Amino acid sequence: MTTRRNTNEDEITDAVDAATVPEPDVLERARMIIVDKLGEWDSLGLDELVESVCEAYEAPSGEPLRVADVNPDAPDTNSPALRNLRYARAARTAVIALIEAGTIVPVAALDEDTALVGEGSRTGTPPATTPTATTQMETTDSAARQAGTDEVLVSVGPLPEGRRFALATS
Repeated sequence: MTTRRNTNEDEITDAVDAATVPEPDVLERARMIIVDKLGEWDSLGLDELVESVCEAYEAPSGEPLRVADVNPDAPDTNSPALRNLRYARAARTAVIALIEAGTIVPVAALDEDTALVGEGSRTGTPPATTPTATTQMETTDSAARQAGTDEVLVSVGPLPEGRRFALATS
């Protein structure tokens, strides 16, 4: 049996995107976690909210993606890296839903937010608050070569407007 490897960044991103769609119950729990966290603080950065959701699901960041994770024929959707990406995506999606519902609002970033995050845009290099995963070289060698780099960073899902959020006041 031959396993087809993804060879470009778009194939890798599509495979990760398909494998990280959060279930409705995960999105609901992510919304509850975010509201609870924001009830404890004046405001929190997006990265802190994402990390809170990932910690609740015991899906810490820092694990590299493996070949099996992005195999389009049979992805390992329960790997540590994909679990982290799935719950990070759920957190970002929940933030967007909570903003649309008027439950939370974006607030001005603090000076330390800019220092930690840096500047970035959705069309360029992803900002540091966007959870990313580095795929192992054997998976992304060709894609990295095409991009002129040593590795390819993958982020999936929606990215809310704003870097810091607070509960909406009535």
